[in-house]
Amino acid sequence: MHRMLIDRASGKTWSIQRNDSILATSTGGRKPREKQFDNAEQAAKQMEKEIWQRLKKGMIYHNLEVSAGEPVLQLYLGKGYTGFLPFVPIPGTNSSYVGYVIGQFQREEIYLIDEYGGKQVVFELGENHLVYDMYYCPHAGELVLNDCHLIRGYEVESRKLKLYSEPLYTELAVGNTLSLSGDRVLWYHDSKLIVYDLIKEKVVCQIAVNCEVYGGHSTQLCAALSHSGDTFAYCTNSREVKVYDIASGQEVVLPKSIHAMTTRIIFSPDDHLLFTQEQYGHWDLLVYDWQAKEKCEDWQIGETRSCAIHAGKGLVAAYDRGKVRLYELVTKRLVATIVIEHVVKSCNIAFTEDYLAVYTDYGCFSLYAL
Repeated sequence: MHRMLIDRASGKTWSIQRNDSILATSTGGRKPREKQFDNAEQAAKQMEKEIWQRLKKGMIYHNLEVSAGEPVLQLYLGKGYTGFLPFVPIPGTNSSYVGYVIGQFQREEIYLIDEYGGKQVVFELGENHLVYDMYYCPHAGELVLNDCHLIRGYEVESRKLKLYSEPLYTELAVGNTLSLSGDRVLWYHDSKLIVYDLIKEKVVCQIAVNCEVYGGHSTQLCAALSHSGDTFAYCTNSREVKVYDIASGQEVVLPKSIHAMTTRIIFSPDDHLLFTQEQYGHWDLLVYDWQAKEKCEDWQIGETRSCAIHAGKGLVAAYDRGKVRLYELVTKRLVATIVIEHVVKSCNIAFTEDYLAVYTDYGCFSLYAL
């Protein structure tokens, strides 16, 4: 295995190569220095450590000529707060908008990072801001942010920051949820789930909900728009998920197969299936045929801390314990496992047009070949 990193500012390079239990490093193309380890596992761990040290110094790893499952790009953002890891790929590209907290909540910067490791600051939020989640609407040219439970919109071209939901301090314990499909965005405000059209600039639908406090400590609130934008699924009671049709106002109640807190809902590309990510007691990614009101027993994904679906490639990604498992949507087979580098425990994952993008709790943003 061979890796070469570059400092874009100075043009200096550093490379490392592992042959079984031997590591060879070289700076600026000079003669390599070799070091023998007791076994290949020790050498592999040292190799990752050496790469990480260079990434933290501002070097970038970028290589388009890699095999499936290997990193195409690795970029260190910094050692700020990484409790939340918000980013969203721009549809049809390998670029992403990425949120990063500077220092101890001094400010939050939103970057645009391309597939070559180019990074530019798009805008920044001052003190007392923390972006939990973000989505991008290409038609409106707008980033929609869940900023400390308030929903904001940032128009990229005009650089205008808008506020969609007014602060309700009594509801901060409730939190918020955010989803986007096409021109429609969904959020929670004033005990209601609201669907808003970004282009028409009007509320399309709103329904009243009552959120359960799960286990006496966390509010059960999770919702997601379908790909068509005509329906949305939501969970405010840990024993069921509801699917609401916006045009008719009809609702389907889907009993959950386990009693756990649902933290994420994703529709399959054809809107036929629901994937629910569970937490507390059970950490599984479950799959339901919501129209038939039943769990799909032939899907066995297991424990999952982050998940994503690539509609074009028909892939489901599930992260847990340092690895991402890739499943085919059609066959339901496990087709690949990707080992994630430079991660302590948690990461956020999403698909770009060609790659799997990963933002880890070490502050590392990466792209992996599929």
